[in-house]
Amino acid sequence: MSNTYERTISSLEAQQGYFLILKNKLSFFPEVGSSFPLTDGHVKKEAKIESYHCECQGPDQPHDHYFVRWSGLAQGDRLTVKRALRDQQLFSIEIEE
Repeated sequence: MSNTYERTISSLEAQQGYFLILKNKLSFFPEVGSSFPLTDGHVKKEAKIESYHCECQGPDQPHDHYFVRWSGLAQGDRLTVKRALRDQQLFSIEIEE
């Protein structure tokens, strides 16, 4: 398993102040609802995987979307979350404009 999670921020993510976690990448992060430290340079914040119910694929295919709240994101930003190799509960975030 890779020790990074990467994505390009959409306009909706930027507007709502979060970044999405793809369902097949949930195992990279701590359990949904659990807090974990996320370091941005020298600033450490507590983050949490949250979810919301959605029917964007129609009412016959309800599902959840998973996300982490993070302010200051802009559409097109390239986000990288890295998990420390030695301590699997330490995460850092890098954002490239």
